Amino acid sequence: MSANINRKKARLYNSRNIKAQTTDSSIENKGEKLSIPNFLETRKFEIKSFELSQLNSKNALSTRIFQSLPRTLRRRAASHNVKRIPKRLRTRALREMNSTGPIKKLPRGRKLYKLQVKTRLLKVAGKLKEMKQIPESNSNLNIRKQYKLLSKQLKEISSTAPPKLNNTVGSRDIVGVNKLTNPPSGNIKYFKRQRDFVWLPTHIWHAKRFKMIKKHEYQIPYTPTQKCFKSMSRQGRNKAIVFDTSYYGTMIVELDSEQQYKQTMYDLIKTKSNRVISGEKSYYGWIYIDSQPICQGYVLGNTSRQIIIRVYPSVYKQLFNHITSQNLSVQDCRYALGSIELSGPSGLSSLSKILQFNSQDNLELWKQLISVQDTDLIPIGTTFTFDIQDPRIYKTPRKLNKSNNVNVYDLIISLSSKKLVDPEIVNQLCQSESRNNSYKDQLSNKDLGRFHVNLHSKPQDISTSHIPVIISKLTNSKWTIILPWYWVLPFWLQLVKVRDVKPGGYLQINQMNFENQQPSFPQDFPWIKDGWINNEIVGQASLFKAKKLPKSQVKLHDSEFKMSIFDAYKCDWHSLRNLIHIQHLRDLPKDLNSLKNTVNYASFDNTTRKITSTHDMIQIVRSLIQEIEDDYDPVVELYNTSNPSHVQFHKNEYTIDTIPMIVRTKLPIIPVKITLLNEGTITNNARIYIKQEETSDFNVIGFVTTGGINLRQGVFIGIGAIVAQAKFTNIKQVYIRNVGQSKLYLAKLDLI
Repeated sequence: MSANINRKKARLYNSRNIKAQTTDSSIENKGEKLSIPNFLETRKFEIKSFELSQLNSKNALSTRIFQSLPRTLRRRAASHNVKRIPKRLRTRALREMNSTGPIKKLPRGRKLYKLQVKTRLLKVAGKLKEMKQIPESNSNLNIRKQYKLLSKQLKEISSTAPPKLNNTVGSRDIVGVNKLTNPPSGNIKYFKRQRDFVWLPTHIWHAKRFKMIKKHEYQIPYTPTQKCFKSMSRQGRNKAIVFDTSYYGTMIVELDSEQQYKQTMYDLIKTKSNRVISGEKSYYGWIYIDSQPICQGYVLGNTSRQIIIRVYPSVYKQLFNHITSQNLSVQDCRYALGSIELSGPSGLSSLSKILQFNSQDNLELWKQLISVQDTDLIPIGTTFTFDIQDPRIYKTPRKLNKSNNVNVYDLIISLSSKKLVDPEIVNQLCQSESRNNSYKDQLSNKDLGRFHVNLHSKPQDISTSHIPVIISKLTNSKWTIILPWYWVLPFWLQLVKVRDVKPGGYLQINQMNFENQQPSFPQDFPWIKDGWINNEIVGQASLFKAKKLPKSQVKLHDSEFKMSIFDAYKCDWHSLRNLIHIQHLRDLPKDLNSLKNTVNYASFDNTTRKITSTHDMIQIVRSLIQEIEDDYDPVVELYNTSNPSHVQFHKNEYTIDTIPMIVRTKLPIIPVKITLLNEGTITNNARIYIKQEETSDFNVIGFVTTGGINLRQGVFIGIGAIVAQAKFTNIKQVYIRNVGQSKLYLAKLDLI
């Protein structure tokens, strides 16, 4: 063993050894200028030695070809499976595999796990054996009566049995009418893992390549295992990123009359757009319950008085229960309809490479659309419906012929005037029977393997699928595809084969929103319950993690507590609300600068502390934190110009009668985006100051909910919110202080 180590060290040392020469004729005459041609000529040997040493150092310890592959091509199985190595290098890989003898390895099975599996199987086998026998309760009956009783039970079971599958891969439509449906059980081997957190259709594909998180009763892809922050930023700017967003909940509301349909649409989205109501255009924006916004969602109407609603999973049950309480017919399609999102300028052109159309409707217009270089010119809400074949019938993506000499303005007029949405296809997605029919004779991997092996077979011989698909534009450079649940995986497997497409996870969705200077749900919406809960949970988790640090290490709370009353691990809207409102108490002097800054003994009027200095105000604010009744009830709300109390607050013309009233009064806020003007950094939970003179808590006007480097602009930016008062919202420059630091950074403030 020691000989091998010494040999490796020697090889590494020799690879880093650079030969050089000591004499140089180009600089012999020191009084003259340096002759560049002579210098390069004399140093040619040294430059070549340097380049050679770089190559040797790179490959010094790489004895196998798979060890020198780029990071994106490295695979764990490449050491024993040549199919995981690029084709041009497989010959060398085979030669290396044959030259090395087989390595003996002791079997390392999970013995305990296997014994547990055997125990469970034996229990199941025992139950099955017991179920085959005649029930003991009927043992006093004769055989004829027992036979009649069993026949009756079989008849009852067969009459209520679910419909038979129309395919060999187990695809079926899972829907609940006016009630929440049960999640799909999946493979019986992994039943326990899916009992509380449902697997997405692409879970197996993602689990090998992504870090997964358990969130909102789903196993969601969080981020790729490879480092990808910079590469994803480039991909989002120049190419396309694909996300499996099937965890977004989809429901379908069916209305009886046209008037009821229009009223329900207006109650949901607060818009009277004729194109949205008629189903010619989709809507992406705020969804309302009793005139209160709950989240941003997707809505598409239909001439058959059906509404497709797609919302964030944390608010799905709240919206579903609200609709059922109004005695409306609603389908729970969380596990019946899936979705894929594409972000980036080449998203549509990449998608077109896997689509195989059954009909030619709007195909020419689609070709013109994918020929447009700048898809930001396409109106938001543009929606297409297609009848698609199984994308796997072609082994590799095929480039769709684009239209030449496309006039963008003529295309925009055509998109506005022509009928792009087929109500029949939307109706197929809204009906359980039609969704189930789309799975008829769905091809298995074995069927596809036999088809691709036969070189004389044609796609028409095997393709019988009719898949209804909706493609809608959500925001600039962001498109969504809505399709039946069990067709998500076939589309995904073909889409990730496209050269310009990279898969992303939950973290990359937030990264793209951040780089586009758009807030992400829920963390950037503290006035909504989900955003408030997210802020509280993240703060508790950060505090729990900090408590595990050694005593020798200075904790963030200790360094922040010396200069501020705000919580160091979250956006402390509680303290800011109390601090803003306490300055408007009726008994306080109008000029707060007249209050002393010294620390005196406290004086009380009955049980209420008198405010004679700023120190008294700070201590009252600290004490009010203990009077929080519900930690998960937001103490802030979005500024509303139609609310009279908000208008008074905005003009700074309101007063607070008593200290207990502070806890019952919410703080109006406005979302903002912040850009640093000079050097510096912005982190999450940073404080926003209005003055630079001192880092006093009385100068804090808001918090940064999300902060970091924006690689598109090359500067640090932040998304946050500030107090909705005119003296704060009209300013253009603020100062940022990160938690645990004392330095202030100048930044530009813009309202969102």
